Amino acid sequence: MITLYGTGPMLGLPHASPFAIKAELLLKLSGLPYTVARADLRKAPRGKMPWIVDGDEVIPDSRLIKAHLETRHGIDFTGDYAPRALGYGLAIERMLEDHLYFFSVANRWLEPDNFDHGPRQFFDAAPALIRPLIIRMVLRKVRKQVEMQGTGKLLPDERLALVRRALDAFEAMIAGQVYLLGGRVCGFDATAYAFLATVFAPGFRSEYGDYLRRKPETLAYIERMHAEFFPDLPPLVA
Repeated sequence: MITLYGTGPMLGLPHASPFAIKAELLLKLSGLPYTVARADLRKAPRGKMPWIVDGDEVIPDSRLIKAHLETRHGIDFTGDYAPRALGYGLAIERMLEDHLYFFSVANRWLEPDNFDHGPRQFFDAAPALIRPLIIRMVLRKVRKQVEMQGTGKLLPDERLALVRRALDAFEAMIAGQVYLLGGRVCGFDATAYAFLATVFAPGFRSEYGDYLRRKPETLAYIERMHAEFFPDLPPLVA
């Protein structure tokens, strides 16, 4: 039995972290038995979630988790698509993980209302006396991270314009498709669903989420994926 360490259902999503959502969906696609446990970041192998424990192996990072499932268990996440289509899928994955993700981080963590609604809950287990200090330290770290990546140096209107371009691109890509690359689900769908659902997250009202709600093809894709792979959770798209 594989154990996935994430947050579990939170903020209307399968996990608070898109990388944890991606990892769980990869496990679902693999067909391997697994269970979900609440992550304690103090015990995280690289200070981040998700990670899995598979026998005596501890595997961090959703990319390494995917590679582990492929190599140790022989899972094929290609969906039997041709190399050209898989290259297309990888490009979409990079757009979502290495670009759109950082806008979501800034929106969740550095916007006070969104922080109070979501990420602040991560600190509930910390001693009340030192909790404000821990929160300030973590927010300082997040702010530095997004500034070093470049997103934090952009003005709000500039961020919104770039998010809109990414969402416009995905809307064009998914039009007429059941899954990301066609009529068969593949590993790249785990990434696409996870990161788009995080932008959509019903508990957060942001200009990014509002813009995504105007994309019917993308909304339909999120809804299909959520209903198929997380049917025990409340519908994501009302």
